[in-house]
Amino acid sequence: MIKLIDILNEAFADKYGKDKYVELGTKDIRDFADSIYDLIATAYRDSGGHFEFQSGQDVINSDLNYWIATDIDQDPDADITIGGKRTNYGTKVTTIGQDGERLSKKSAITKLVNMMKTRGFYAEMDEDLANKLGLSIITDEDIIRKVMSGKELEFTSNGRYKRSISAASKVKEKVLVGIPKV
Repeated sequence: MIKLIDILNEAFADKYGKDKYVELGTKDIRDFADSIYDLIATAYRDSGGHFEFQSGQDVINSDLNYWIATDIDQDPDADITIGGKRTNYGTKVTTIGQDGERLSKKSAITKLVNMMKTRGFYAEMDEDLANKLGLSIITDEDIIRKVMSGKELEFTSNGRYKRSISAASKVKEKVLVGIPKV
């Protein structure tokens, strides 16, 4: 006998409930890949899209190994997702997604800021965004070099550095924020 749940995809909130962030496992990533991609696409729409994610399949094939998501509104779908990579220095947050609703945008940013104030989470971002979010920029070149080991960095000043973002085929000026484990 085939059950309806075997035919239809289970909604995020039906599986995890509402108003709490849950860490997604490999099966969850496969099951919710299209929804995760939609959240990322919405968040990056005004900046030309996310260079790494063009489809749900890209989410599945990604080297990101840390994903969290939550549902905060009336419908049963995830409204916010944050993805990153576990490293020797903690979790490097590399992407964020939200459904475009005002509450989701605010909640996603609040979660990101709180993560950056927690030991073991860090991110690279544009200096303007770091300042807008009120995040402290790591200025110690030794720490930056250690955390970003293996990356070709050209330091400019006060923790700012340029590096080639291979997936985007561009040289970008970035800063490091958060509290990596060093």
